[in-house]
Amino acid sequence: MFSILTYSQYFSKKIFKVNTKLQQIIYDLVVSILGSIFLALSSKISFVLPFTFVPVTMQTFAVLFLSMIFGRKSFYMVVFYIIEGVFGLPVFSRGLGVLYLLGPTGGYILGFLVASYVCGLLAEYGFSKNYIKTFFAMIFGNLIIYFFGIVGLLRFVNFDFKKAIIIGILPFILGDLIKIFVASLVITSGWKILKNKI
Repeated sequence: MFSILTYSQYFSKKIFKVNTKLQQIIYDLVVSILGSIFLALSSKISFVLPFTFVPVTMQTFAVLFLSMIFGRKSFYMVVFYIIEGVFGLPVFSRGLGVLYLLGPTGGYILGFLVASYVCGLLAEYGFSKNYIKTFFAMIFGNLIIYFFGIVGLLRFVNFDFKKAIIIGILPFILGDLIKIFVASLVITSGWKILKNKI
């Protein structure tokens, strides 16, 4: 059991009994599509605060949560999500197509890609089994998303770095900390439940 480092590995080996390469490809494809749908749904839980045009959504939570559950497979979930949006499916929070990615929130979506890979890699090293490691892995992933989000915002605020931080990071810190706290609790508690079943 403890040689299994991610929930994804547990699901594939213990629940779905994935034993062949073809089964693994099908499993990876299905979870990637389902993950992209989860991301799309999380984008629709959205509202805009009066002092910023960056919407509050559940996407950051979804990206980090999926990363700690599925490891680097979450990267492909974000890739599918972006492809769906580029081809006109209504998966983004407030728009669609390539132009949306070039807009003020496009940087955050690029951040989703990088954060999903980095946090997914940490999950594959067993970080999701320890609360402190899970919490700080998700904090690190969140900082990656903030960084790319700010870079993407800069040209929309006349390259005023301070203003970009005020409208692109500060309004979201408390909410993101709460979401990470809850997600870390859920993820590590899940391993304890599974341990008792083995």
